[in-house]
Parts: sequence; C-alpha cells; structure tokens
Amino acid sequence: MGQVESPTEDFQQSEQPLNRNGDLNKGRKPGNGFGCTLRRSVICLVLVVAVLIIVLATALAVRSCNPPVADPGLLGARCCSDGWVGYGGKCYYFSEAEGNWTYSRSNCSSLGASLAGIDSEPEMAFMLRYKGNPEHWIGLRREQELGQPWKWANGSEFNYWFPIRGGGDCTYLNDEKGVSSSRCIMTRYWICSKPDAYTKGKGRAMGEKLQI
Repeated sequence: MGQVESPTEDFQQSEQPLNRNGDLNKGRKPGNGFGCTLRRSVICLVLVVAVLIIVLATALAVRSCNPPVADPGLLGARCCSDGWVGYGGKCYYFSEAEGNWTYSRSNCSSLGASLAGIDSEPEMAFMLRYKGNPEHWIGLRREQELGQPWKWANGSEFNYWFPIRGGGDCTYLNDEKGVSSSRCIMTRYWICSKPDAYTKGKGRAMGEKLQI
C-alpha cells in the first residue's frame, strides 16, 4: 500500500509564505526587499542632490551677469548684448566693417561705447587673441603737430606701459601681437568697449551711496 501523508505534514507545507500571486516564496532570504528599497532610495537621493547642485550653479552664473538690485531698470539684463563679447567687466565689439579712425570712434559712440582702451596685459592678450590676424583700431591717439602726448579716448594720458611701433597719430592692434601707429585716414576694423551691465550697475549703486 502507498504511504499516506500525515495531517501534520500537510499543515507544515501550508505554513510556507505566499507571494502576491499566491505562489510559495521558497528559498528567499529575509530582508532582500528592504535592501532593494534602501538602494533605490539612496540612488534617488543622489540624483535629487545632483539636480539641485546643477540648478544652483546655473542660478549663480546668471546672477553674476545681472546688475545689482540697486538698479532695478537693469534687472534681468545680461552682461553683454548680442554681438558683444564679455571679458573682465567690459563688453567688446569687434567690427565686421572697416573705416578710418574717426569713423570708427563715431561708430563706437553711436553704440554707447568708445574705441577700446587697454588697461592690462591680460586684457591686451584677450583682444589680440579674439581679433585674429586683421588689424583693428583702438582708442589711443596723439596730435603730433600740437605737441600733445598719447591719450586714450576717455581723455586720460597713456603711461607707456607697452611699446608703440610706427610714427603715426592713431594706434591699432597689428597682426604681430602688438600695437602700431599710422595715419588716421587709413581704413581698418575697430574694437569698441564699454562696461558690462553688472559693472555699470555697481558704479551707479556706488554713486547713489556717495550722494546719501
């Protein structure tokens, strides 16, 4: 005769845990579900932190190009307008047309700027690198016939911190990584410069504080 299973054995088999589908969960170690949930939580937390860091970095970058709150008329303005290049608190315009020195100065003035001045070696290096090979007028001129020294477009005298080649009255950035001079009637490209929106806003805010 065949063996008859005892009621005790049937009861022990029925005590094994069932999964959601009603199947027996055999051979699974306790705690696996909790471990998977914990790993997923950690991954989600890392992703959230990474997204927050990216958002904050972007916000700080945009804020650095905005003028201060003291000048609400400029809030939301970018550092430099389209077609201008920002560097060291200034906006630069590298012309696509050519003209003599006087025409170049007038064009810059119409754009709310002046022919570019150069205050430091890094600034000169930036302008020389960005302009490429073509020669560009800058805002340094003298009146030899009147015995006047070199002066920048803003009226300040040049302190001869870099050499100027040639014997002309108007200066330009040459194609040899330096500054030369020639007659002002020659035609060349030109470079305009003006303070960027953030720097201009700081200047206005400082002026308002001094008036108080």
